[in-house]
Order: sequence, then C-alpha cells, then structure tokens
Amino acid sequence: MNTGNRVSTFLAALAFCSQLHAQSSLKETIDVVGQGMAGPVVSENGATLIRTKNGITASLTMPTPVSGSYNYPAGNAFQPLVFAGHPEAFTGWMFVFNNPEGCTDPCNGDDLGDTPARGGAFNFAGHAVGGSTLNLTGHVSKMSEPFAGASIDNPFGAEVHLAVAPHGGLQPDLLPTQITFPIGTSAEWWLAIFLP
Repeated sequence: MNTGNRVSTFLAALAFCSQLHAQSSLKETIDVVGQGMAGPVVSENGATLIRTKNGITASLTMPTPVSGSYNYPAGNAFQPLVFAGHPEAFTGWMFVFNNPEGCTDPCNGDDLGDTPARGGAFNFAGHAVGGSTLNLTGHVSKMSEPFAGASIDNPFGAEVHLAVAPHGGLQPDLLPTQITFPIGTSAEWWLAIFLP
C-alpha cells in the first residue's frame, strides 16, 4: 500500500470515527415514583432519557392515574380551578441542572436560573388522557427556550428530573395553556430522577 492510500485510509477512518462520536448518545431508564419522591414506584423502568451533545429526549410511560384517586394541586394563575374529570390533562416537565455540583442538596427549584447549578425548566409534553396508559415524549435541545431558568448547555453532565404534573379534568377553554403551563409542586407530581 503506497503512502497516498494509507493517508486516504487513515483520513476515511478518522472521518468515520468523528461521525460516530458526533452521533453518540447515552440511553438511561429508571422507575417512575409518586406522588412525590417518597411515593411508591408506579411504573418500573417507565422513564427513559436519551442524551446527545445537542439535547435530551425524554419518554415517560405510566398507568393513567384514576380520576379522583390522587392528590390534585391547588389552582394557580395559569389554571385557577383544578377538579376531577374525564378526560384529565397532564404535562411533562424536564428540569435540567447543568452543573449538579452547584445544586443545593438535593437539586430543586432553588437551583433554577442564574445559580451555580444553572437549572432550567422545560415543558416537554402535554396531553389530555382518557385511556389506561399515560405516555409523554418530547425533546429539549440546546436551542430550546426554557419555561424558566437556564438553557441546556451540558446534556451529558446534567442532573435531569422528569415530572408529570396533574391538571385535573380537561378544560377546553384553557387550551393550550392547560397542557403547556406548570401547576403544583413536587409533592403532587410523579417523578423520575436521572443523575449524571
């Protein structure tokens, strides 16, 4: 093999490795618990994250909470009334703490925004659900605008909290706000916590 062919082969191999590195991802799967972190496991291996250099894809599957059988959050400025109904609305939230070493212990709402943890809150999905299974899937990229706090800048090193917020019975006059704005606290949410 002559030198020109060796160089061409080396460059082709280098380009191939660079493409593989550029497309690399990390897939993680954990249980969903709730309501609140002290709640029971409601979906074994029900939450999945796929981290890439450009962002994070989340998928969360759990049995749809039965109307009237769980704790509903109090209303807020976005949704003044919350009540049991059919179908019910749920939103998926991704809390990304880019620098988890800078978090209070543990990472929480105090770590959103211009803090050492550089945390951000993102709505990644919202649905009205009448069936037996709740599926929330979405992607948050480095270019995504956070609902609150900081953008994603460290997809592989961030601590990520997925939360399912219950909004109670569907209120068509509140759409799309009801499925795109937050409600409640972590005590009312179903959660999955992914450590870096």
